[in-house]
This record gives sequence, C-alpha cells and structure tokens, in this order.
Amino acid sequence: MSNEIFLRRYRLKVGRATGSRIYEMNTDGDGLRITFQATHFAGGALSVAEITIFNVSPYAERQMLGEGVTKKYEFISLEAGYDSLFGAVFVGQIVNVQRHLEDDGATKGIRFFCKSSAKERDQNLINLTLSPETDPAQIIEACAEPFGAEIQFYGDFSELKRRSRGTVLQGSPTACMNELSEAFGFDWMVENGAMKIIKREAALDNQVYVISAGTGMIGSPVVTDTEVGIRYILNPKLKLGDTIKLESMAPRFEFSGAFFYDIPRTVGEGYYKVNSLVFAGDSHGDQWETQISCLRLSAAAQAGISERATR
Repeated sequence: MSNEIFLRRYRLKVGRATGSRIYEMNTDGDGLRITFQATHFAGGALSVAEITIFNVSPYAERQMLGEGVTKKYEFISLEAGYDSLFGAVFVGQIVNVQRHLEDDGATKGIRFFCKSSAKERDQNLINLTLSPETDPAQIIEACAEPFGAEIQFYGDFSELKRRSRGTVLQGSPTACMNELSEAFGFDWMVENGAMKIIKREAALDNQVYVISAGTGMIGSPVVTDTEVGIRYILNPKLKLGDTIKLESMAPRFEFSGAFFYDIPRTVGEGYYKVNSLVFAGDSHGDQWETQISCLRLSAAAQAGISERATR
C-alpha cells in the first residue's frame, strides 16, 4: 500500500446529451482545484455528493450555471486517488448548482449538489402483487428492479421462510426494500450503478482490507457501542459491504461503559463490514481521505476470512 499513496490525481466529468466537459489533475499537479465530499449509505438507496471546482473560465461557468443555454449539465462523475490507486468515488446526476465564494470573494467556484440516479429513482414507483410461497430471493429481486442497478446477492438466501400469503409491493421502492430487509434479515446498498444485497451474517467473498497505521489509517479509530469510525487514505477500491480487518494500537472509545468496567487495549480490533463511506478531499489542500463507518461481523461471518486479509 505504501508505494501507492502518493501523487494525487482526479478526473471530473460534467455532461449532458450534447456533450461533456472533463477536468483533470495529473501526477504533475497541473489542474484546477476541486473540493468534494461524496457519501454512500447502506440502505439509503442513493449516494450524495457536494463537488466544487474553482476558477473555471467565464464561458464554462455560464454553461455550468445554465445561463444562456437551453440544456443544463445533468450528469457528473468523479474519479480520484493516487497515481497507482485511482478509481470512481461518485457517479450520479446534478440536482442543483450554485456559485461559491471564498476568501471574501477573491476565490470563485461552482458547486454541484448531486445524488445518484436521481431522476430515475424518484420516478420509478413499484406496484406488484406476488403469489403465496414465492421464493424470498425473487421477492427481493422484484423490489430491487425499479432501481435500474445491477443486482448482486451475497450470502445464503435459500433457507429463508416463504410467506404463506401473497406479498404486495407498492409505492416507494426504498420503503419496500427497507421493509423486506427487516423481514428477511439483510442489508442493502446502491453504489455507482450496483445494488448489493447482503445477508446480515454474511461477509463479501472479496479481499479483506487490513487497516492500520502502517497501511494508511489517519489518527485513531473511534469505537462506540455499535460501530467503529475510521479515517483512512483516499482509497476508491473500498466499497460498501467490503470486509476490513482493523488493527490499532490506540483506539478512542466513546461509550458509557468506559466508566464502569475495564476495557482491553485491543478494543475495536477485529473484522468489520463497511456500512457507510465518505470520500472527502481538497486537491490543493490537506484533506484527501476516506471516512468509514463499520459494523462488527459476527463470529460465524468471521470464520475463514483471515486468510483473505491483504495489506
């Protein structure tokens, strides 16, 4: 990992049906300044991002703001990382655009407020009735289809109990998916065009990321009653649902039990599932990181994954 985390890069693309604009910062540091915060939620059905680019030309600024043009920019994608660790951190649609000023107006930028597949998901309602004894995996898949994303199942859904009555899916696909997730015990998330449906006790079968001070962790992880929060170098390879192995010499715990019982130094260490991700950065500033919220994996889910841990 250490040989991958140098020489920052980004590629920002804003587009519409008639064409696109692409801005890049390559490894020589040449490129306009951008700042961004892209947040991916588990179970939220969407990702959101706030992306600002500074000092574009006056003509490009008018186009981005939709001034004097018949068609505004609609979609946006951001790739970021380092020379040898580079990839997409957000893909979605532009919802709002505004001028942004810093340094008492001396620094001018254009800020985009974005969410993933905004129009399609707002318009695609669901209205289905499924027969009794329908396979639960088929019910989940039927509910997931309106999102227009590639559907990926992880874990064993074959032993879920079938419903003796029919299933009605009506209204918001997000609300229906949240209802099914509680009924059938799974987590779900939509990220960059793919929907992951993960059985709660399951771990993804891809590689396990070891996160420690030696692999790019920033500061100390924060341990609470239910989760762990970690700051990490900007790593676009990390995805929702990925498994991490946390190693830390100095975790910071924030829960009431700290006043009542002895807490081992190794509190927080172990295997976790990534539950939310925030990619945040300033191409010409200090911040260039991934903020991770994780849920601890059960003992059953942890079995057999240690050999997949990679640094």
